[in-house]
Amino acid sequence: LTIGSGEFVLIRGPSGVGKSSLLRLLNGLQEPTSGRVVVDGRELASIDITDHRRRVGYVQQTPVMVSGSVEDNLLLAFRYRSGRGQTPPTQDTLRATLGLYRLADVPLDADATVLSVGQQQRLALIRAVMTEPALLLCDEPTSALDPESREVVEDRLEAMNVEQGVGVVMVTHVDYSPKAAAVRRLRMSAEAGLEDDG
Repeated sequence: LTIGSGEFVLIRGPSGVGKSSLLRLLNGLQEPTSGRVVVDGRELASIDITDHRRRVGYVQQTPVMVSGSVEDNLLLAFRYRSGRGQTPPTQDTLRATLGLYRLADVPLDADATVLSVGQQQRLALIRAVMTEPALLLCDEPTSALDPESREVVEDRLEAMNVEQGVGVVMVTHVDYSPKAAAVRRLRMSAEAGLEDDG
């Protein structure tokens, strides 16, 4: 599999064939037992993993909020080694970003752990894009969302791809067709691995 800069790739397939594992390999959360992961011509094993994860964001299927406020959760990446040296966004920027994700009514000082799953998933996506990754890996980010929340997440992913050139690799079970982004569809199976899905 080769993923070009700025591509929007949708990966579908039955449960258990390795879709989530593929994303974890691309992010360096898992090491390959065979084969290689190569980024910009260099093996991932030879790249500083902190730098790599700054460039490659990852949104899990189930959002994870740490104990604390919405603001604490949005700024989490800036407390890690990968975010050091980057200027955290201001409260005004955070509020404006929440508005883009239809979360304008969620105060920055609200307890993030008591928000709905749909709100938490949108916060997790915002948190992943705060450090401006070049590639965003999304593991079924809309699977537990209501239709309105799902549309927000899909629209924001597409906007990042089309307007900012952020590459997106999204594992999904839903029948999703981006409105403006040029999408590459792949199907994963135990028998054939990854193949074009039309």
